[in-house]
Amino acid sequence: MNNIRNTETGEFGLSVVDMRSYFAQEARMAMIADDFEGVLEHFESYATTEPPEHDPATHKAIQIEPIDVGGVLTQQWTVVPLTVEELAQIEAERLAAEQAAREAARVSVSKRQALLALYDLKGVKDSEIDAQIAMIPDETTRYRAQVSWQGSAAIESDSPTVLMLASALGLSEQDLHTLFDYAKAL
Repeated sequence: MNNIRNTETGEFGLSVVDMRSYFAQEARMAMIADDFEGVLEHFESYATTEPPEHDPATHKAIQIEPIDVGGVLTQQWTVVPLTVEELAQIEAERLAAEQAAREAARVSVSKRQALLALYDLKGVKDSEIDAQIAMIPDETTRYRAQVSWQGSAAIESDSPTVLMLASALGLSEQDLHTLFDYAKAL
């Protein structure tokens, strides 16, 4: 709990650990000066309060100087907008979490496993996949899909080519999950 105030320096939001550190420094000085009285009087505790409600995506609550409320020194807060750096950090953390979730959900199987699963569960042969790729109107997209499919030893559940082929074959997201779960077991 960070509800200690140093009356000498004006610092607030201090913890017991901060106070102990201060005492350790004062004790060393007291050994030299042989005067340790009065160190404790530099600290006072105050009543804590909950930070005000705010949107943590755009703002933060910052503790400010405690004030006397009805004879009780009481913690105070203010809400301020997040800085550009803090907003960038939040966005970076969000993107990293999304990427981690995608990577955790990704299933990778051999091409053999993928082709057998497609045939066993959906009756789809690799010639039908080649035909779907051949129907892609844009030459660059078609070539990239062809290389991606034909040149891959491993097939990943979230690859753009797999997602495009799944759509062309009328496979739902649930179908893909089922196919890849089945393929992993082969």
